Amino acid sequence: MKKLFLLVLFPFITFAQEYYVGELKIQLINTGASWNVVVGLWGLGTRWDENYEITEGYYTIGERLINPNTEGNFDHILDPGSNQEFAIGIYKVIASEGGVIKAYFFMDWRTSDWSSSLDVNFKYDVGNHRFRNWANTETFDFSYQTLWDLTDKFLETDGLEDYWDNCLVVTNDANNHPRLVFGPYFESITGTITGYKVYRSATYTVGQEPSNFTLIETLDPDEFIYVDNSVTIGNDYNAKSYYVTCAYEDPWESTGETGPTNTVEVILAPPQKISLPEQNPKQDYTFQLKQNFPNPFNPTTIISWQSTEDNFVTLKVYDVLGREITTLVNEYRQAGTHSVEFNSSDLPSGVYLYRIQIGDFTDSRKLMLQK
Repeated sequence: MKKLFLLVLFPFITFAQEYYVGELKIQLINTGASWNVVVGLWGLGTRWDENYEITEGYYTIGERLINPNTEGNFDHILDPGSNQEFAIGIYKVIASEGGVIKAYFFMDWRTSDWSSSLDVNFKYDVGNHRFRNWANTETFDFSYQTLWDLTDKFLETDGLEDYWDNCLVVTNDANNHPRLVFGPYFESITGTITGYKVYRSATYTVGQEPSNFTLIETLDPDEFIYVDNSVTIGNDYNAKSYYVTCAYEDPWESTGETGPTNTVEVILAPPQKISLPEQNPKQDYTFQLKQNFPNPFNPTTIISWQSTEDNFVTLKVYDVLGREITTLVNEYRQAGTHSVEFNSSDLPSGVYLYRIQIGDFTDSRKLMLQK
């Protein structure tokens, strides 16, 4: 059946006028007297087509459900029908109301084992804005679900084109920590797989190349998920990147690692503000700490201040956690305008703070090092 497509939230949203059971079914519950819900899928990472070859298509699909329709159905690319189709890949399954995403979870269809049913079913609780399992006994929000856990499929990846070079995908957990998901290494190894090693880069500015990767975790041979609880996803201008290798031991008891997966980038949350000592409410506002120039800078910048009295001056630089980096000034200075150079050659890119104290006057500002 020909369907009407609207450009709202998703490139493709349909008004369902006829009923077709698909390989993914989302049923609305607790709807109340009326409802207007868009259910849909956003592709994450690489996707594969019906020939197990990498495809750029099938990125996002969606269906609008209004009275009296309470079911959204989508067809898998290997079992096409009259519904919109999705590919072999990981998708973010979302429900939105009034143009706002109310709930989501992640569903992984990345296996080349299609020996039996492809069907997976979920419920969306409209009144409480929650995804639920089909038995309506468990909330699925922010969770990572897989076809092989929900059906009798096996996790097999050897049939998917260039799988290892494209298998690493980053999702988020309920606390917005990066959750890395991948799959088993299937290429020939002389020896036994002993685990998987997760590497993370140093913090860098978005747009630059990640570097200084270090090992942060070794997983068991049957573990394909890792959550980095030390990192929070956000929209800052700093990032970290990750990749995974497969560790093995050969018959001669020598150990080795395969080449890495693809690298994924995580944009970091803005640094938390630090609490500096309260300023004296009676301070003289003719004192002034000026914004450093240039800002952003690399590797040097000038910090200037103005004082109306002769007094002892302390000027220090801190990181965003409040740890002291260096003392730029710690001496008696006469009234007037003064400047000092800050050289950050041995510091990584990021946000720093500088704080001045002149008698009862204190002030602080941010500066950004961008290498």
